[in-house]
Amino acid sequence: MRPIDPATLAGQHFDTVVVGSGFGAAFFVHKLLERRPGRVLIVEWGRYHPHDWQVAHGMNSALSADRTYRSDSAKPWHYTVALGGGTNCWFGQAPRFHPSDFKLRSRYGVGNDWPIDYDELEPYYRTSPTSQ
Repeated sequence: MRPIDPATLAGQHFDTVVVGSGFGAAFFVHKLLERRPGRVLIVEWGRYHPHDWQVAHGMNSALSADRTYRSDSAKPWHYTVALGGGTNCWFGQAPRFHPSDFKLRSRYGVGNDWPIDYDELEPYYRTSPTSQ
């Protein structure tokens, strides 16, 4: 992906235009080009901010949250409007479930219960055949 001055695109043809360059767009474009090769234009509102800029400023985007989303909800929603979108916020963390996370509906009345739990998964994670 390379940034281009919009004026240089006047009159050019693209087979697909994608709005946003985040995690979902990356997978979409990858699969799209596997099935239907062509020219893709990815349009992004925000700018590219390297990691050192993000650390120095304590944010992923120079655009303030009040410019990206409005809601009456008490939950604060923050979106990264920058090249890479929400991918900038993904640190590769996938915390392990607490045993109660498998039964959210039956324990807390929210979400859905998983059809499995750790007891059912445990045999698949044994380290040697002798521990079976």
